[in-house]
Amino acid sequence: MGETRVNLRHLLEDIRDAYPFPPEEAIITELVANSLDSKASRIEFCVEPESRKLCIIDNGNGMTEKDLEDYHDIATTTKAKGKGIGFAGIGAKLALLYADEVITETKRNTVHRATKWKLKTDRSAIWDYTAPLNFVSSGSGTAVLIIFSDSGSLLTDPEFVTRTIKKHFSPLLNQKFLDKILRYVYREGVSFFINGQQIQPAVDDTDVKDFWVYLRRRQNPIGFGFMKKSDSEYPEEERGIAISTYGKVIKRGWDWLGISPRNPAQITGIVELPAISEILTTNKADFLKDIRSLTKYYGYRKAILSSIEQILKELGEISGNREKPEKNLKPIEREIEKILQSMMNDFPEISVLFGRRQKAEPIKATIDDPEGYPSGKIAEGSDVLTGTEGGKGVGEGLEAGEGILPGEHIEPDIKGQVSGKTHEGRRKNVGLMLAFEENESRKEPGWLSENTLWINRAHPAYKRAVRNDAEEYHIILSAAWTLSCYIKIEQENSPQNFINRFLTDWGYKK
Repeated sequence: MGETRVNLRHLLEDIRDAYPFPPEEAIITELVANSLDSKASRIEFCVEPESRKLCIIDNGNGMTEKDLEDYHDIATTTKAKGKGIGFAGIGAKLALLYADEVITETKRNTVHRATKWKLKTDRSAIWDYTAPLNFVSSGSGTAVLIIFSDSGSLLTDPEFVTRTIKKHFSPLLNQKFLDKILRYVYREGVSFFINGQQIQPAVDDTDVKDFWVYLRRRQNPIGFGFMKKSDSEYPEEERGIAISTYGKVIKRGWDWLGISPRNPAQITGIVELPAISEILTTNKADFLKDIRSLTKYYGYRKAILSSIEQILKELGEISGNREKPEKNLKPIEREIEKILQSMMNDFPEISVLFGRRQKAEPIKATIDDPEGYPSGKIAEGSDVLTGTEGGKGVGEGLEAGEGILPGEHIEPDIKGQVSGKTHEGRRKNVGLMLAFEENESRKEPGWLSENTLWINRAHPAYKRAVRNDAEEYHIILSAAWTLSCYIKIEQENSPQNFINRFLTDWGYKK
């Protein structure tokens, strides 16, 4: 019998509180993620409200005897950073906070073992081997049975489990995503079942806009997505564009994109980017904030933006990018650029927002989809999971200040061939441009879209600033506030410190 002794309850509560969604969702999400990491193609939930039981059974690789022992150590993980979407079997471990007992059965090759585990006190969790319950009927796999102490737990509600899977793993329920990109990850597909019934997605392909995501200088797509606009508002959990990796939704909304349409509640969509898994946090619920990861994150984000901005423009949801700076804004633009230049050493995050244009290599591809979208076939020797093409992976080689060119994506000609046109020339500073938009649906004074900082003329503070002849100060303050949203919070740095430094430098320059 093994025993773990540490302040387990406190540790597990800290891990639980790090998730940006309720703990019940975290438990289900982690259970599913670990099944997917084990290459499961069938994931079945058995939910019994009357007996307070939830069981998840998969046909994945199962665990070795050593893996099963390590599984009971809260601090042990077999997951490598940047690989997979699960976090060290934490779903079952978090369940200890709410369960009378957790029984785990695993089968792999000749190994077929089971354990029972519970949180005995705040400082100890005991586990022991027990006879397998034969939940795993396939040649290999793992089953986790959770017996809850609370009869009213959401985790014993089949409807809640179903909604959670649809919310966090919607790309895996969409055949188009499986066909276009996720088949390179899950070659046999993935099926979900609740009490014997397969979960079916709500299918409505009317007016859906598909798009591919390309990283600069790469011939093959690194992501695939869709967008749809409705005449009415979507439910809260469906609004905005979601970003997923390996079929797991990481974020949804508009804030993570740094853009917002005129009717944000009427647009839904999702983009799947397998390569972005390399910059996930430990709990796989957010993105890392170190400079290297931020550089990659903004690079991926710009690639996504270049794919969806044209669609949003066609839908009348965003303004077109400013081609030339307005004369009366040029002095303010220069002031802001000088301030940012002086602050980059202390706030290096902003260096990845405004990079440099570089000579781009010609892109050649063939489009064989009748609707004008590439087939999504990956070139020989390439890897959709990392975006590699016999060399660097996606995001590699993107140093601070480089980034991806705004609006650079592949457009087919009338014959379905890619023109191969690229931006060429010497290095040129992208710079910051200012522009105005009157958008009453947005509550913020300004926002950043590519390298354009939009000032919201509909904001009450802007209107008052104009009346008091303080428009320039309002623009500077709006710029500081908008850019502070991209600052990594550390001991010495914070959005408030950034705003203060920005305004101080501006004040001295006056």
